[in-house]
This record gives sequence, structure tokens and C-alpha cells, in this order.
Amino acid sequence: MDVKALQHQLRAFAAARDWQPYHAPKNLAMALMVEAAELLELFQWHTLTESRGFTRDPQNRERVADELADVLLYLLQMADHTGVDLEQAVAAKLVKNAAKHPSKSAVADPLPVAPAAPAAGKVHLLVDWENVQPDGAALQALQPRGSNVWLFHGPQQRVDASSHVAAYGADGVTQVPRSGAGRNALDFQLSYYVGYISARQPEAAFVVVSNDQGYDPMLAHARELGFDARRVEYRKPVAAIAPRTADSQTAPVPVTAAAKATRQEVQALARLLAELPESRRPASKAALLDWLQDHLRELGQVSPRVEHALAQLRAQKQVVLKGAVASYPVAPALAAPKASPKPTPKASPKPAAPPPARKKAATPSAAQVAQAVLASLRKMPKNKPTRPAGLLRFIETHAAKAPAPQALAQQVYVLLQARQQVVVTPDGKGIRYPEIKAKKAGSD
Repeated sequence: MDVKALQHQLRAFAAARDWQPYHAPKNLAMALMVEAAELLELFQWHTLTESRGFTRDPQNRERVADELADVLLYLLQMADHTGVDLEQAVAAKLVKNAAKHPSKSAVADPLPVAPAAPAAGKVHLLVDWENVQPDGAALQALQPRGSNVWLFHGPQQRVDASSHVAAYGADGVTQVPRSGAGRNALDFQLSYYVGYISARQPEAAFVVVSNDQGYDPMLAHARELGFDARRVEYRKPVAAIAPRTADSQTAPVPVTAAAKATRQEVQALARLLAELPESRRPASKAALLDWLQDHLRELGQVSPRVEHALAQLRAQKQVVLKGAVASYPVAPALAAPKASPKPTPKASPKPAAPPPARKKAATPSAAQVAQAVLASLRKMPKNKPTRPAGLLRFIETHAAKAPAPQALAQQVYVLLQARQQVVVTPDGKGIRYPEIKAKKAGSD
């Protein structure tokens, strides 16, 4: 029997059913006692002789086998969640029992084999798959001492773990699908697992693989408590730059076109930053990267396209980075042009005053658009959008006046979920509106 393989299988079985929050050592110990009692119940009213022949009946043997299996499965999970190596524990206990209870027989008593020294502490790699997607070889290059890989991903996100299994073995790779919705749902779930692993294996080290700096305060607190915890970033290799030809009119273009932001996109981003009030401009590099991701619709990770847009904004002096602090000097291209004074003849009439400039319409905020969307949905008794994609298109019609309607629609969609005004069904394919009750037929 491969104990490690069984424990890995039980972890995956529990994760697929969202049972991990209930598998605390206390609950597992109680469940173990319940299953042991059910095994005892089969023999409760039988004599010693009857109990010895109980399993001669095939049906009784199957009942006993089921209860024994339940006891063993809970025992394996109990050991897994408390960080106990069962094979080492059994070997050590046999040595203790042999010393405590010496053999009384003249026949030579086989001495138990002393347990091997425990292996070096494990290094768990917790990968935020919604943020970065390193394959097995990239993870090994990033953290050579890694022993176990945990891939945290969205429920509809495609994950190819074959390279990780090849690098770490099937027992060393665990996929954890995100449960629930919300902007930071996966981040909180990963943070929970940091505590979950540290409680089971206090001597182990754990490394969060993500470019999201939001994990840093939690990891710093874990280090204060004496745990080996840190975060490492992963960047995909940027595609090679194609040589500039004599006919090209633009800057060198990456071989992969998707790896860079277009010239028009960079100009639009610069204009949006210039129009933002100073208090609303991203004050840090991390916040600026989030802002660029939203407007470029790169919501999964900091992609080469986002990094290229940031590099172009810095080259144009639209953005200045000093460490982690971002600032925005006034760009000449966006400053109002100064009119050169021209001498006016004394006899010439005074020029007519220019017509008053039209007041530029303010960009609607995500909260304003969300309020308008809810008002429209309340007037739709039967034909509300029933799928996330349909709702996003519906929101875009209300955000059409914004400079970047699609990005604003995505922000409104996240805001409605955070307020529980829109709830995505567990399969991720449908949506509900808890606060909007369907109108009864004939009602106004």
C-alpha cells in the first residue's frame, strides 16, 4: 500500500468537493471515532466465538471491509493534516514497544528496524495561477528546492499540470480550484492554505509564486511568527525584438504582436492618466500595473503587453517611477499650447470674443454606472441577462460615454458581485439578481 499516494488522492478528493475547511484535526479525530464505533457495532451482540466466524458470510465480510476502509481513510487524513509520517511513526512505535515489553519467549525476537531520519523540510510552492502560469521547468529554475506544488486557479481556468507532474511527481502536485467569486477570492483562499500548511508542517517552508504584492503583509506576519515564508515573482521571457527595416515608420516591434500595446493604446492611456484628478492617479507601481491591466483587459496577470505599455509611458515621460512610487509630470504633448503674441495694428478692430468652450462631460464612475444598470434591470421583468457575457455587454451600453467602455464595464461587473447584487452560479455559466424580484404578471 502506497500511503503517500493514498493521502494525495484523499487531498484531491476533498478539494474537488470543497471539504478542506472541515478537515481540521479535531473534526477528523471525531470522524475516526464514529467510524470505529460503526465497526464495533457490527460485533456488538456477538460472542467471541461468533465474532471469529462473522466474516465467513460474504455480505458480513463486505460490511466489515467498508468500515475498516473508512477507519483507515480517516486515519490517513488525520496523519496528513497533522504532518505525521505514518511509516516513520509505526517504525518508531515498534521500537518503543519492544523496549517496554521485552519478549518472554526463548525464540529469538525479531528486533524492529529503527526509523530513518526524517527528510529535510519540505518547500511548498503556492502558485497564484490567475496571476502567473509558470510550467514545471520554470518553477524548478525559480525555486530549485521546491518539493510540493499547489496550483490555485479559477473554476473555469484551463490548467495543464503535465509539466509539473513530470517535474515533481504526481504526489507533489495539487490543484486547488477557487471556490466563490469576488475580486480577491483566490488571494484569500491561497492565504488560508498558507496557514493550513504551516499548521500541519511547522518545519516546512512555503513560497507564494505571484507578482501580486498584496501577499507581502501576510507573509511578513508569518515570518514574525517564526515561519519560513516568502514571495517570489515570475516573469515570462519577453519575445525577441524584430530588427527595424528601412521602410518601418514605427519603433521596433516584437515578433509576437500580442506582446506589446499598440501606439493608439499607449496614447489613449496617456490621455486618460492626464485627465484623471491627481488624487485618483495610481500612486504606486503595483497600483499603476493594476490600472493598466484593467484598461488593457489583461486581468489574469502582468503580461508583456502591460509591461510594454508601462515602458512606453515612461519613455514618453508620462510616468516616472522611483522605486515603488509612481508620479506623473506634466507632459508637453498634453499641456495647453501657448499662443505667440502678434502685434495688432492700432486701426484694426478688436477681435470678437471666442465662443465659450463646451464643458467636457465628466467620465462616469463605476458606482454611477452600477446604479444606472440596476435601475434598468429593475425595469426588465423577463429579459434580464442570464449569463455573465450577456450582462457585460449590457453594462457596456451604459458605459458607452466612458473613454474605455469595456474596462469600465469590467469594473462595474466586479463591483456588482462584491455588493452581492449579482451572483454567479457555482458552474460559472449563469447569474442571479438577489435584490431584484421578478414582477408578477399584471403588476405595474
